[in-house]
Amino acid sequence: MNLARGAARGAAWSFATVVAERSFGFIILGLLLRVIPASVVGLIAIASAISDLARLVANSGAGEQVQASPGDRSVEAAAFWSQFLASLLFMAVLFAAAPFFAALYGQPVLSLALRAMALNVVLTAFLIVPSARLASQFRFKVVGLISLGSTITGGLVALPCAFTGHGVAALIAQRTVGIVFYAVVASIAAGWVPPRPPPLPVLREGFRFSFPLMQAALVDYIAVTGYVMLAGLRMPVAALGEFRIAQRLFEVLQEVAFLPARNVFMPVLVAVRHDPARRFETTRQMLDLLSMVIFLVSAVCGAAAKPIVLLMFGPRWEAAVPVFAVLTLMAPAAALYSVVNPLLTTAGRTRLVSRYAWANAATIAAAVWFAAPYGLLALAWALAARGVLGVGLFALAMRQGLERPAGPILRLLVLPCLALAAARLAAWGALAIEPGLPLLGQLGLGGAVAGGVFVLLAMGLAPRRMREMSYRLHSALLGAGE
Repeated sequence: MNLARGAARGAAWSFATVVAERSFGFIILGLLLRVIPASVVGLIAIASAISDLARLVANSGAGEQVQASPGDRSVEAAAFWSQFLASLLFMAVLFAAAPFFAALYGQPVLSLALRAMALNVVLTAFLIVPSARLASQFRFKVVGLISLGSTITGGLVALPCAFTGHGVAALIAQRTVGIVFYAVVASIAAGWVPPRPPPLPVLREGFRFSFPLMQAALVDYIAVTGYVMLAGLRMPVAALGEFRIAQRLFEVLQEVAFLPARNVFMPVLVAVRHDPARRFETTRQMLDLLSMVIFLVSAVCGAAAKPIVLLMFGPRWEAAVPVFAVLTLMAPAAALYSVVNPLLTTAGRTRLVSRYAWANAATIAAAVWFAAPYGLLALAWALAARGVLGVGLFALAMRQGLERPAGPILRLLVLPCLALAAARLAAWGALAIEPGLPLLGQLGLGGAVAGGVFVLLAMGLAPRRMREMSYRLHSALLGAGE
């Protein structure tokens, strides 16, 4: 299979399985949130942010090492053992620090929750390498199905706990069971077993490669999800629970809209990293399609924010509606940043990955710290405004990764930005004319108007670009790609 077809079909399978997984996941979440109060959601949001931060940092770099050197078993051994040892250290630190965090947030239950979730840090080390091996082989169908099975298994365990009044235990068990399922099945599918410890020089080289990526994972997680730890210090835990629901919806929006494409960035860019001209053109084409998809999904979801939230979670979560609608405006920064990390990593500039991640996280942390005391909506607008300013930072990173001006790529974002603004305004006007519609009617009207205006404007302003994009995608999926 050639590169174009491998990437396109991998992205298509990823998209299909991500949609299925997130659909089932939201059915489970919707059921859970009808019996779990906002204060418990806020508590688990803090515990998850802290434990996931340790988990992601401890296990970052292993997957990138394996994908950057596909088939090299010594690299796999170094990647696994370096991350496994790091995860043991992080688990021990998290276990010891749990009482401190419980006192810091004034939530005694947080200590027990953190210690229970510390196990996930070590468990994750067993799924990174087999997942990376499958991705480097473009077996995204298998990866997606495993992820779907993980979500289903965790959800089926969580529901009985929640409906018997054990909300904290339900949300903890859901995550742990899902990780165990994923690690076991991915290892079987990839034919991987934990290798023997490699020689010390090989292990040292594994740490040397992954350490900058571990730093980047630290700050990237803060930028994407972990900033709820700061917000939890600046607002009541119940309000944090409402914010977390809106934030989670936006995360899923990103996952559905561009995670499938982002999954293929690393193996595709590895394949073209020695050809600067082809790397530039590949990046341009991928970002062109990516930006159209993420902006279209953002336009539709932002326009239909109210029915989406209320139909999924019920009327007691209405405070999350305007927050989610505003967060969808962060799409430009999210789309760009999804390209920067694999671009710089495959170019061997992992230290730059870390530096840009720190700069990105610092601006987000500042926005959260100063805006959170003024309420949910103020926090959402501060994050959206910071995303617009962050585009300049990402542009500089792309210039360094591509080793040429990034202007031609950045200009691709102008059309979807205009289409997004027009779609949101048109949907707002349509819903204002029909204020008495039921929620399903609002969902249909808002989504249809926003999606229709976006597509019509894109086709009207750039018909040739849209035709070429459609042709490239059709060719790659059906066999005519080069």
